[in-house]
Amino acid sequence: MFAVDQELIEQARELLQNHHHLYWVVGGACSGKSTICQAIARATGLPVYDMDEHIYGRYMPHYHPQQHPANTAWLAAPNPLAWQLALSPEAFNAFNRATTAEYLHLLATDLAPTPGAPLLIDGGITHPSLAAQIIPAPRIVCLAVDTAVSAHIWTTDPDRAEMRDWIRALPEPEQMWQKFLACDQLISETMIADSQAAGAAVFWRDTAAIPDLAQRIITHFGLTA
Repeated sequence: MFAVDQELIEQARELLQNHHHLYWVVGGACSGKSTICQAIARATGLPVYDMDEHIYGRYMPHYHPQQHPANTAWLAAPNPLAWQLALSPEAFNAFNRATTAEYLHLLATDLAPTPGAPLLIDGGITHPSLAAQIIPAPRIVCLAVDTAVSAHIWTTDPDRAEMRDWIRALPEPEQMWQKFLACDQLISETMIADSQAAGAAVFWRDTAAIPDLAQRIITHFGLTA
C-alpha cells in the first residue's frame, strides 16, 4: 500500500514559503477546471500553470524511485491504465494520496526560483488537504459536477475519445469501462470531501454560466478582474 511521504510535503512547504500569490483550482474530471481557469486568466491576467501538462511532460524526467515511488511504480507498469484499474478502491485512494504529495514536491521544485510570481494552478491533484498544508486553504477551490453529468461527458465527448479507445483495447473492455467510471466517481467524491475537510471552498458547476462562476471564484480569491 502506498503512503504519503510527509518529508516531501515539508520540503514543498519550505520551497514555497515565500510564494504568496499562488491560487489553485482543483476538481474531478469533467468539472471544467481548465475552462474556468482560462476564464479567470482572461479576467485577471493571471498565468495558468497546467499541472496535467507538467505531470505528463516536464516532470517525467524527474520521477525518482526513492522520492516518487508511487509515480515510478505506475509508469513502470506495462500498461499504466490497466495497472490503476486493477487496484482496489482502498489502494487506488492511497496511490492518489501518495502521488499528490509527489506532485506537490515537483511543483514546489519547479516554482522555487520565482517566489514573487502570481500563478493560477490548474488541477493535477486528488487530495486538496495535502495542498492546503503548503498553500492556504482559502487560495484553493474545488469544482464539483454531478457524477451522472461526468459519466455522460466521458461517454460522449469527442475530446475524450482517446481514453475510451484505450479502455476498449483492454481485456474485458465493458467491465473496465465500468471500473473506470467508478474510479472517476471515487476521485470526485474524495476531492469534495477532502476539500471540505481542509476548509477549501467547493463550487458546483450545475447550471452556472462560465463567466459567472469564474467571477465568483475571482471574488473568493480576492483577485481583481
